[in-house]
Amino acid sequence: MEIPPLEGGIIAMAGRSNVGKSSLLNRLARSHHLARTGRMPGKTTLANLYEIGTGGYFLDLPGYGYMQRGRDEATDSRAIAGRLLRRLGNISRMLLLVDSRRDILESDLQALSWFLSMGLPVSVVITKSDKLNRQEQSRIKMDWMAVLSRNPGVDLTPILVSSKNGDGMDLLSAKVSESLYGSPS
Repeated sequence: MEIPPLEGGIIAMAGRSNVGKSSLLNRLARSHHLARTGRMPGKTTLANLYEIGTGGYFLDLPGYGYMQRGRDEATDSRAIAGRLLRRLGNISRMLLLVDSRRDILESDLQALSWFLSMGLPVSVVITKSDKLNRQEQSRIKMDWMAVLSRNPGVDLTPILVSSKNGDGMDLLSAKVSESLYGSPS
């Protein structure tokens, strides 16, 4: 696997299929058509690298969980993603996207553990927050905060976002900017 030298940091995004990675990526990039979206989960079958105009990159990893491909191909995708993350080496932030409508899933916990074992700085991003009322949003955020408090090396506060209405996008954009370019002076 040949990877050209990259100038700048990388914001990597991972999550289960149908968690809204492509929609979130499009919202962060302020583009409707950068990453392909669809109703059927498992559309992203390869890792996609997008250059950010202000320097740096977004890395969209294939979704885990349900995929429109066989179990062997899904296992290969994880192995390829692991090799890619290690080879790139300049991951500024790993965004672990989780669906607000789901309880904490074992596959999300495994992904969190995997990324932390690689020494990656991880932020949990809770997607599709527009589908929940305030009380439900608070509950899922508190549940994730309890998990995160037991894992050193991860942001302790998950970020609730909605690609549909933009809720939480300012906070997430600030986290991405800080990760790529440092704290504003």
